[in-house]
Amino acid sequence: MTEGSHTAALTSAERKSIVFGTAFRVVGTPLVALIGLANTAVIVRATGEAVFGLVSLVTTLSLLLPFADLGIGAVITTACSKAGGENRARAVATVQKGFRVLSMVAGALVLVSLVVMATDSWAVLVGTSSGPADRFAITVAACLVALGIPAGIGVRILIGLDLNPLAVAVTMANAAFALLITLALNAADIAPIWLAVSSAGGALIGNALATVLAVRRMGVGLRLFAPPEAKYVGGGLMTGSLWLFVASVGLPLGLHSHRLMLAHASDAAELSRYALMAQIYGIGWMVFSTAGMALWPVFVKRRHDEKASLELWLKSTAAFMIASLAAALGLILLGPWAAALISGSSVVPQRSLAIAFAALLVVQCVHLPAGVMMTMPREARWQSGCLFAMGVTTVALGLWWAGGHGAVGVVAAAVVASVVALLLPDFLWIPRLLRRRAREHDSSPVVDVT
Repeated sequence: MTEGSHTAALTSAERKSIVFGTAFRVVGTPLVALIGLANTAVIVRATGEAVFGLVSLVTTLSLLLPFADLGIGAVITTACSKAGGENRARAVATVQKGFRVLSMVAGALVLVSLVVMATDSWAVLVGTSSGPADRFAITVAACLVALGIPAGIGVRILIGLDLNPLAVAVTMANAAFALLITLALNAADIAPIWLAVSSAGGALIGNALATVLAVRRMGVGLRLFAPPEAKYVGGGLMTGSLWLFVASVGLPLGLHSHRLMLAHASDAAELSRYALMAQIYGIGWMVFSTAGMALWPVFVKRRHDEKASLELWLKSTAAFMIASLAAALGLILLGPWAAALISGSSVVPQRSLAIAFAALLVVQCVHLPAGVMMTMPREARWQSGCLFAMGVTTVALGLWWAGGHGAVGVVAAAVVASVVALLLPDFLWIPRLLRRRAREHDSSPVVDVT
C-alpha cells in the first residue's frame, strides 16, 4: 500500500500499536502511579510544604525546556514512520544528524548551568530558595536534564517504528529509576533539595535505555554516532523542525510555566498545592498522551488522503473527548482526597483546583489528535503560531490571576488560552488545511520533505 492510498480504517500493525501501547499504559498506570506517588510521599515528608514546591519546580525543569529539542524529535518520529524501503537510508541519516545536533544543545545547556552555579543565580531564576545547597543540587539536576535531550530520541524512534508498546514500557521504567534514586538520597541524610535530582536521573536512565533499544531495532547501532551520508548533508533532513521548535517554546509557556509563575507571584503553599495536584493530573494525561502519540505515524501514512485524514481526526477527537470527560470526573471527585493521602494531610489542594485541572485535561485531550496530525511544514508553522499564542496568553493571564487566585488562577489561565488559541482554530481551520494539502499533493508528485 502506497502513501496516500490509506483509508481511515487502521491496519493491523497500527491497531496493535495503538491498542497495545494504550493497554500497556492503562494496565501499567496503577503501578507507575503507585511508584510515582510513593516517590512524592517520600519527598514531601522529607521536605515539608515550604520546600516541596521548590523541589517539584526543579524536578520539572525538563518540561520547561522542550524547546531545546529544536523540534528535531518530531521530525525524527515522522522520518522513522516512513523508514521502509528506499526511505530507510534517509531515516537513518535524519536520526544521525538529529542526535549530533541535540548533543551540541546538551553541551551548551550544561555550560549555561555551570555559569549560573558560578554566579549563584539559581534563586533569581526559580524565584525561591531553600538554602546554600540549592546552588549545587539544581545545577546537577539541570545537567542531567540536558543530557537527557539527545537520549530522548530513542522514544521518538520507537513511536515512529510503530513500536509504541515498547516505548511505553521503557518510559514507564523511569518512575522506578527515580524512586530508587530518591530512596538512596533520602537514606544519605543530605539537604532535602538534593531530592530534586531523582526525577532527572531516572528519566536519563530510562531515555538512554530506550535509545539503545531503538537504534538496535532500527539496525543503526553504533552508527548513531557517525555523521550522516554525504548525499544527505544539507538535504533538508530537518525541514519543518523550525516551526516545531517554535511550537515547543509555546507549549512550556502555556502548560509548564505555572510553577515559575506561582514561585514569583504567589507563595510556597500555593506552589506546593499546585505541584501535588499536577502530579495526580499527570497520571491521567500519561494514558491519553500515549494513545495520541501512537496516532502520529497513522496520520503520516494518510497525510495525502483528505477524506481519510478528516474522518480519522473527527473519530479520534470524539473518542478522546468522551474518555477525558470520564477521567475528569474522577479527578474532581478523588483528586483532593488522593493529595491529602499522599502528603499525610500536610498539603491539601482545594476542590476548585481539581476542577480547574479537570477542565484542562478535557481541553488538551480534545486538541491532542489535531496536534499529532498537522506535521507538514506549512501545518507545523500554523500549529506553532497557535501554540505560541496559547503560551503567551497563559503567561499574561496567569501572572494576572496568580496573585489573587493562586494555583487555581494559573490553571484557569491555561484552560482559557487553550480553548481560544487551540480548540477554536482546530475546528475552524483544519478542514481547510487538509483540502490545501490534498490539492498540493495532486499538483506536485513530491511535496512531503519531512
